[in-house]
Amino acid sequence: MRKTHSPLIEKNGEVRPLRAGDQVHASRLRDSFPDLAAYAQKRKVGRPKSAAKKQLQSFKLSPDVIASIRSSGAGYNVRVEAVLREALNEGRI
Repeated sequence: MRKTHSPLIEKNGEVRPLRAGDQVHASRLRDSFPDLAAYAQKRKVGRPKSAAKKQLQSFKLSPDVIASIRSSGAGYNVRVEAVLREALNEGRI
């Protein structure tokens, strides 16, 4: 005969504290809700992948140049890239 476990919700509607044996009776999400589990598996979170992935490049700059760039506020990477791109397009570098 199979032993039954006590319900997790008490008669007053409150969830009772978990005991050591309660985990044995837990079921997996994919067994109980297969559609929800499939959605959770295929769902992409975050920014979509860029077609032109940027590369990390490290080079040294003078401390005063770095301080000046960073003091311009958040998003300075985009502004630095724009200045470099403009210089490339104009043939300055």
